Order: sequence, then structure tokens, then C-alpha cells
Amino acid sequence: MSLTTRFVIIGLSPIIIIGAFWHVQLEEVRLFLLPLLGVLALVLGGVLGIGFAKWRKLDRAQTGSMFVSGSFTNIGSFGTLFCYVFLGEASIVFAAMYRLFEEFVYYLIGFPIAKLYGEQERGNGRRREMIRKLVTDPFIMASFCAIVLGGVLNFSPVARPEFYSTVIEILVPLTTFLLVLPIGFNMKIKAIQGYIKECLAVSVIKFVLVPVTITSLAVLLGMGQLYDGMVLKVIIILSAMPPAFISLIPPQLYKLDQDLANSSWLLNTGLLLIVLPFLYFIVGSF
Repeated sequence: MSLTTRFVIIGLSPIIIIGAFWHVQLEEVRLFLLPLLGVLALVLGGVLGIGFAKWRKLDRAQTGSMFVSGSFTNIGSFGTLFCYVFLGEASIVFAAMYRLFEEFVYYLIGFPIAKLYGEQERGNGRRREMIRKLVTDPFIMASFCAIVLGGVLNFSPVARPEFYSTVIEILVPLTTFLLVLPIGFNMKIKAIQGYIKECLAVSVIKFVLVPVTITSLAVLLGMGQLYDGMVLKVIIILSAMPPAFISLIPPQLYKLDQDLANSSWLLNTGLLLIVLPFLYFIVGSF
């Protein structure tokens, strides 16, 4: 992980999260369903990825890559940015709640499953060690502490300074730019030609099946009217994001099909140019 990425996750992102939680009014109990919907979206995407691989009779290395491509989702940088651009600062807190357990799902569920489809990792890969590293991971703890601190400030008599809105306006696009900047320099763009069907399958999973399922469930749970529909709009946007950059890491660690994972990431990230106008129209229609 580059120094730039570390700086963003530990230094800049917590400032945004603290400010968002400090400002919003969290009086609706149903908001605490947001993290569960976020988890369900990640799990559903992975299951669908494996299902497609079984249907197509892909080998184990390709199945593992389909799993991480279907599961791991870019709700941190792109998702939060698009929520901010489309819906404003108030949406950031809902985005943070939606992705509250994101890293836990990746490291406790996603990485172990990916490992099952690849070669055994050399060295200490025991579950206890993985859990220990997870709960002491500075990147996870930075986000968690920011949420807690923002919540405490929210219920305190201390008012958020007016300049904080300007700080957030600057930091949200800046953090996205800094996170995306180091990505993709060593990818084989031509490899996409050999994985068109797999990439398009991930597109259907990411942009159709998962968002339709998660959004429908959110409506059934009565979340459509919360905060004038903003919560549901956040769910729509975050559940329709492409594979995350972290989906490229398990294929490298466990010798899965790296070209498949890279191709899926590249193609589906590029498809945002087509998907975003639809998302903007949908969230602007109610």
C-alpha cells in the first residue's frame, strides 16, 4: 500500500467522517440497518460471482477471481464521492454507516474464501492471527475511532465550526483523487479481450442484480422515507458501484487469475461513465 493511500485512509478520511457524524441528527433506529445492508450487498455479490463461475465451469483460480470481483465493491472512494456530488454533505454519514463493516467482511470472509480457491498462503495465515491483525489494523481503527468521535461530538453541546463544511468540500474530491492516482499503472489492458463474458457478468452483478435486490429490501424495511429519501438514494448509489481496487489483492496473494480480476476492475470502472447518468436520473427522480 502506497504512502499516499496510507495518508488518505489514516489522515484525511477520518476528518471527513468526524465532520459528517458531528453534524447529522441520528434519531431514526432504522438507520442501524444500513451496515447490515452493506454487508448483505458484499456477500450477495460474491455468491453471484461464484454462481456464474460454476455455471460457466470456470477453474478454481478463475472462480476465486469472480468471487472477489463480485463481492469487493468501491463504496469507499467512488461511492462516497458520488453520494457527496449528487446528494451533498449530509449523505456522507449514511455512506459511512453503510460501509461500517466493509473491511471486516473483506478480511474475515472475503480473503479466507479467496484463499480456498487459490494456492495456500505461505507463512502465518491462521484465522486467529487474521482476526488479531484485523482488530489492530490502523486503517480500520482510524475509521472506527472517527465514527465514535463524531458521534460523541454530535451528542455534546459543542457546535461544529462553520468552516468544517468548506474543509469537507475540499477533502472529499481530494481523497478520491489521491486514492485512485496510484492505481492501474501495471495492468494489462489488452487482457480484457479474453475475459469479456466474465467482465460483463460482473457488470450485471454489480450494476443490476445487487442494487435491485438491496434497494428493494431497503424499501420493504421502510427506509424509503428516511430523511426525505436521502438514505434510500445513498443505498442506490453505493450498491451500484464497480469492483474495488482491493479486489486485485487476493488474486496476487493466492495465485488466482489476476488477468480476470484486473480486466473486471478496468472494464467495470470504465462503465461508470454509462452508469452514473442513470444513477443521477434515478436519485433525482424522487
